[in-house]
Amino acid sequence: FGYMNLPEKREQASTADLARSTLVTVLNNIGSISMMCARTENVDRILFSGSFLRINDLSMRILAYAMDYWSDGQIKAIFLEHEVRK
Repeated sequence: FGYMNLPEKREQASTADLARSTLVTVLNNIGSISMMCARTENVDRILFSGSFLRINDLSMRILAYAMDYWSDGQIKAIFLEHEVRK
């Protein structure tokens, strides 16, 4: 989203680019907030579940990366098995 104030960059951005940027922004925020809550409670694993993650590999990868990034590898994202594509 950082370049959207430049007209030439706005014209180059596709709807898919904007959708992915929004998804990454929201999931990074969820990861950051989850990490802060986990640290407050001295938890080293966070379980993510729900229909949003069902067969949504991209969102699971982004959340796992966000947790690893925001916690410096100290807190792990865990997903329910039935939410993971086999």
